[in-house]
Amino acid sequence: MLKTIFVVVSFVIVSMMIAAAAQAQTSNAPLSLEVAQARARFALDQMADVERKVKAAEKKDKAAKKRLDEATAQADQAAKELQDAQAEFAKARERHDQAYQELKRAHDALQESNKQK
Repeated sequence: MLKTIFVVVSFVIVSMMIAAAAQAQTSNAPLSLEVAQARARFALDQMADVERKVKAAEKKDKAAKKRLDEATAQADQAAKELQDAQAEFAKARERHDQAYQELKRAHDALQESNKQK
């Protein structure tokens, strides 16, 4: 992102230099001081605008990285909670299966005792 902005700034500066050189070649008379100052002010204003855009982009980038870090931490926490819940579920399932087997044995024993009577 920053590289792109710096390339744009460089492009603007080089373009202005080329435009100034082309205009100087088409005109035989030297530039007046006022015209040169106006062009310099214009280039300086453009550079300041681009610098503001760079700073705004850096600020957005920093905020996005912070949000990404927070989201990553939340995702890690959620993954840990899921693993814990799955482990708890597996233990509960095992206890249920054991209780079911005990109930089945008790039922079968009761059925057997009723048959013998």
